[in-house]
Amino acid sequence: MTLIDGVDFQRVSADDAAVALPRTRSYENLHVHVDWIRLASRSLEVALGRRVTCAAYASQAGDTSLGRHDDDWDGIIVQLEGAKRWRVWTAPEGGPTEIVTRVGDVLVLTRGVPHDVDTPGRSLHLAFAVTHQPRPVEPPLTRM
Repeated sequence: MTLIDGVDFQRVSADDAAVALPRTRSYENLHVHVDWIRLASRSLEVALGRRVTCAAYASQAGDTSLGRHDDDWDGIIVQLEGAKRWRVWTAPEGGPTEIVTRVGDVLVLTRGVPHDVDTPGRSLHLAFAVTHQPRPVEPPLTRM
């Protein structure tokens, strides 16, 4: 598991994380370990023609992200619990647009778009990362 505290990422064991509040917890590679997320990731890969990974972010009230940053992938954010406040800079000059995602909302963040995040209450969201890598070619099914 990874804990995110302001500008710091720290990998810790689950036991260490129990005493590490308030920090956002990041659960990575869910597209490998959780069946329904694997299915959703593969469906996105087929639709978009690019490799898709997935992580979950669980936050408590007051947790913050890494500050203003951008990612090297297109993000499809799905809010599962609580709410998350996003500040997104869509123009090179000027201030951010504030967006609050609530349960059931989907936010698409294009690669390279600066953003900052904080948590007004508690939050759980999935981040499907649509990479620039082509979708993996799956081997054909063989009959027994």
